[in-house]
Amino acid sequence: MIADPMADLTGGSAAQPDANHNGNSKEVLDPIAMQSNMMRIERIRSVMGIAAGCVAGIGGLTSWEGLICFLILHVFVCVAVWAWKMKFQLQLYTKLSWFGYLTTSIQPTALSFTLFWTLFYGLVYLY
Repeated sequence: MIADPMADLTGGSAAQPDANHNGNSKEVLDPIAMQSNMMRIERIRSVMGIAAGCVAGIGGLTSWEGLICFLILHVFVCVAVWAWKMKFQLQLYTKLSWFGYLTTSIQPTALSFTLFWTLFYGLVYLY
């Protein structure tokens, strides 16, 4: 997050260079960068849902076992992205809380998981 002195969000004038150092400065967000970050996170989660569905289907997981597999892999991928890509700084890349970060786009990811889970389970064990 970059505090932009030209945006004059602190209420002071542009002639006062120390206006940002008094602790009242506000952050300026780039909505395009924020949207790009969220699209990348969603793309990673979609691929994870597909891969986890393939693993659960080929592994023969049914019922609660498959759901637990999805939840564990979902949390693992979220933590991996947070650690590897975000360098443990969630607030620099999104304005979401931890709960919001973990649950954002979980429904489309779960639907992809279910589709590939049933597809691969059917291909391996029914045919």
